[in-house]
Amino acid sequence: MSETTPRRALVIGLGSSGVAAARLLAADGWRVTVNDRAGEAELGARRAELPESVATVFGGHPLELLGGVDLVVASPGVRWDLELLVEARRRGIETIAEVELAWRRLAGTPLVGITGSNGKTTTTALVGEILRVAGLKTAVGGNIGHPASDHALQGGWDALVWELSSFQLEGCTTLRPRVGVLLNLSPDHLDRHPTLAAYLAAKTRLFARQTADDVAVAGGDDPALADLAVPSRLERFSVVDRSAAAHLAGDTLVLDGAALLPRAELPLLGDHNVANALAAALAAARMGADRESIARALRTFKGLPHRHRVVATVAGVRFVDDSKGTNIGATAAGLAGYPAGTIHLILGGLGKGQDFAELRPAVAGRVATVYLIGEATDEIANALAGVVPVERCGTLAEAVARAAAQARRGDTVLLSPACASFDQFRDYGHRGDEFARLANALPGGDR
Repeated sequence: MSETTPRRALVIGLGSSGVAAARLLAADGWRVTVNDRAGEAELGARRAELPESVATVFGGHPLELLGGVDLVVASPGVRWDLELLVEARRRGIETIAEVELAWRRLAGTPLVGITGSNGKTTTTALVGEILRVAGLKTAVGGNIGHPASDHALQGGWDALVWELSSFQLEGCTTLRPRVGVLLNLSPDHLDRHPTLAAYLAAKTRLFARQTADDVAVAGGDDPALADLAVPSRLERFSVVDRSAAAHLAGDTLVLDGAALLPRAELPLLGDHNVANALAAALAAARMGADRESIARALRTFKGLPHRHRVVATVAGVRFVDDSKGTNIGATAAGLAGYPAGTIHLILGGLGKGQDFAELRPAVAGRVATVYLIGEATDEIANALAGVVPVERCGTLAEAVARAAAQARRGDTVLLSPACASFDQFRDYGHRGDEFARLANALPGGDR
């Protein structure tokens, strides 16, 4: 790079990842412009986080921004079919994801990359906790928490644990995890990926740069992953297959043929979280974590907000927030962790192109009543007709009120919407917080 003519980079999207990418590029001597479709009024606070040398263009994505640009960096929420990105690629301008940019600075650091339709965040947090307990200075983030570029700016890590979405992986060309984890695959983001096969192809980009010296960890109970082919050493985790490297045998979690800990000592609810714990244990072990550290971290991990958290108990009825259950697979997996007939399930929001008929086996004989909210109400009601009693509620407040009135002592009112939240809420966290507020406002709560 010339000292007098710095190379030019364009960052698309001024979320936290876009800010971090711009700061990283500026620190490396790039001339940086950040672009976002939102206006100045919405982005003023974010703009203040950027170095003074960084230029900004707000309010749209003009193609003129590509003039003289050597590199385009896309934030995770930016669609790869955005006209500006399509045109950049057509012109031969290198176009990458923010996480790929960070990786190029950190390529010598051992990385655990974790993807899948469901359980990514819990598993990422678990692996990070295990490695920290094992004494490694570990950076946890990517699609959650701190952007990868913040990790690159700080440096000095013993290990990286990054949650990676399909959107991020679409823009990775050199990323090579020491351990790559693909938890599962279910229909999700089909509003952005044209087919389930395209969605899987995006996910499996995680393994594209691995070699025989690396490890691929994959769910052994998901038929969609049965024929997974990777260039690295493939190992499985399973709650049913005792030949898997990490599995459940009766009531015991087993790792590499030896008991790790009793299931009763795992604080997380549900079979899906047992699978997450097995995946985390296997990934951490392949990163060199000792068994004692793995077991200790699993015993003390209390879970994450909006993921099957009990937020209130009212007259013996548990109110459980799984607002992070934003697709069919996540909701279906979580239902298996509750006794049949005791679940009052709140569903609905933005459907994301899913086929809600796929919920029929999960709710049949297990869910007492479904309470529908949001834009997908009619779509879900039609899909579940004849399988489970359905009530159209419209709002979350109405759904909580009706579910509370019908639930009996020992039952669970579960918010696991199988939908995105943006029709009625800022995000899934806002939806979960509102559910908790409504539940705790009910008379007779054990608070």
